[in-house]
Amino acid sequence: MKRLVILSIIAVVVLLSFSFPASCIGASPDKKVVIREACAFSETDQIGGGLKKLAARFNARVGDKYELQAHCGGTLVAFHETLDAVRVRSVELALWPVGPFSMSEPVFATSELPFMFNNVEANVSACKPLVPLYSGIAEKKFNQKILSIFTATSLDLISKRPIKTMEDWKGLLIQAIAPACGAVAKALGGSAVSIPWPDAYSSLDKGVVDAGLFSTNQMYMYKLYEVADYLVPVYMIPTFVACSVNLDVWNKMPKDIQDILVEEHVRYADDLNALWTELVHSHPKTLADLGMNVYYLPKAERDRWQVACQPYVDQELAKLPAYFVTEFKKIADAANAQYPYIDY
Repeated sequence: MKRLVILSIIAVVVLLSFSFPASCIGASPDKKVVIREACAFSETDQIGGGLKKLAARFNARVGDKYELQAHCGGTLVAFHETLDAVRVRSVELALWPVGPFSMSEPVFATSELPFMFNNVEANVSACKPLVPLYSGIAEKKFNQKILSIFTATSLDLISKRPIKTMEDWKGLLIQAIAPACGAVAKALGGSAVSIPWPDAYSSLDKGVVDAGLFSTNQMYMYKLYEVADYLVPVYMIPTFVACSVNLDVWNKMPKDIQDILVEEHVRYADDLNALWTELVHSHPKTLADLGMNVYYLPKAERDRWQVACQPYVDQELAKLPAYFVTEFKKIADAANAQYPYIDY
């Protein structure tokens, strides 16, 4: 009987040894964890191309523990599903322009308030202080942590006719790619029609609209200078793009991996912000060399446009929690105090 019991114990031990994964008994190393980062921008774009470099740097630093895969051009997740895809972990990380998701969370509309920042330097200066403010909302409501934020610069005026004063906006039909664009057009005396960004070139070319609000980088990259002759760079509608990670994925990461992930995303944002700062100042000249008429708005006239748009800004801020508005305005005021508007 004793021998039978011993044999039974041995049999159970042998069976259990085959039941446990090799990693649990130390026979082989843990499997590499693959995490994917979705990006709507093409890898030939500065944003998508930069993400590819970020992934390469991250992978070189973490060895066999983790692998970050950058999926650009909307190949993994449709743009409008980005925020929810990270929330439910359809993808582990993603880049997403903050403003377009104001329909899901009203505070995100603060990222595109007209004339909120004096210039690209102020816009860039606000990026790091805004990370914890926006991340608090993202963590609570969308199960994701924001790692870094960068600007995609401002949306400014490109037109088929010259615009030099607020009075020139009368009768101007604007392509609105965001709610703020429509609000600006209305406040300044024009009108707006909602048309997606990909239709910008054809809409201007066919005369469907007279003008649009886009970044000078978009005007250059997508050759809008071929279908509209006039540019007014004034830093009208600022933008922010967030990089976020699913909160469950984040919480399971070892501390050293978390630190590297943050460091590389902050470096990525810093690199893009430095690039945009340079291009914001150089693109108007580049576009002028390509045949555009560039008009730099005098500060007094810019102030008129800002005053006209202020009721819309006040209206949007009034919808939001008081604590958020207080902190957001503190960040914006500090950035603008450091970088006053002198000229574009």
